[in-house]
Amino acid sequence: NSKANAEKRTMEGNVHTMQAEIDDVLAQAKSSEEKAKKAMVDAARLADELRAEQDHVIAEANAKRGLETQLTELEQRLADANELAIRGGRMAMAKLENRIRELEAELGGTQARSSENVKSFQKAERK
Repeated sequence: NSKANAEKRTMEGNVHTMQAEIDDVLAQAKSSEEKAKKAMVDAARLADELRAEQDHVIAEANAKRGLETQLTELEQRLADANELAIRGGRMAMAKLENRIRELEAELGGTQARSSENVKSFQKAERK
């Protein structure tokens, strides 16, 4: 009988130890489950942030391409404007050179007439 009581107590001790181990394993499982849920929430948040950053990068790349296109167009317009200005400048220079020649010819004619008038006047005074 006492042997049975000793075995019973040993068994009860083993049962209590097993129950304590089971409780510990359950607590660990619950803690692990909470950590897993938190990790899933964090992973979802990080995935959303990644998507937002990827969208931002795509938008910035598109904006960059648009600005590069505008820059190329503006550079071409500047080159065209410079070319037109150079051509216009050459034409204006040619017109001014022609006008100078005309004025020089007119001045020459005026000087010749003036010289003739002075000679005529001097002849008229001598008489």
